[in-house]
Amino acid sequence: MRTKALILSAIVCAAGVVTTFAQNVYSVNVVGYVNMTLTGEFNLIGNQLDDKAGNLVTNIMKGVPNQTVVYKFNGTGYDGLTYLTAINNWNPIQFRQMTMAPGEGVFVKKPAAASQINLTFVGEVLEGELHNPVPVGFEIYTTMVPQAGGLVSVHNYAPANQDVVYKYSAATGYVGKTWLTALNRWQPAGEPVVEVGEAIFINSKTVKDWVRTFDVQ
Repeated sequence: MRTKALILSAIVCAAGVVTTFAQNVYSVNVVGYVNMTLTGEFNLIGNQLDDKAGNLVTNIMKGVPNQTVVYKFNGTGYDGLTYLTAINNWNPIQFRQMTMAPGEGVFVKKPAAASQINLTFVGEVLEGELHNPVPVGFEIYTTMVPQAGGLVSVHNYAPANQDVVYKYSAATGYVGKTWLTALNRWQPAGEPVVEVGEAIFINSKTVKDWVRTFDVQ
């Protein structure tokens, strides 16, 4: 999976509001895009931008090849949503409200007939204090901002003892790292790094609020 991210500062502005002192006050948002090229059969990806329209898979994954399948983990298994060019829509109908909000991740299965899948996610870069709830057990996550870096050192994930983080690639399959509080380190050694557009599996041993503070400078 190859990714490219660009943050465009201050290109989306709310209309000016005139105060009693005749000053214009603007609410300035930051808009960015993430390009992804998926070449493996299965790809574990995440959304790190808010499209402000519900972040539905059917909206943010435009122009994918026929028979592209998106799998979202539901706690015990996967809900699957398949794009069909014959109807220019996704099936089955009951999963068309599947979300991929900032912080959420999914598996994308590339159809055998396609050499690759090209995706472009466009949306607002979230700023301020961001909260991503983490329940006990397995779930797919990504960071809530399009920034590559260490899961703890950059993205402020606070692992509990025996938390396991799994990265996935077509070449290696799942590769897991376990946090050992007694040793104050990951096993195998090395902090997990989350790339732009990448998602990870976390097996959390405790309920936690994954809080990340982010501001575009």
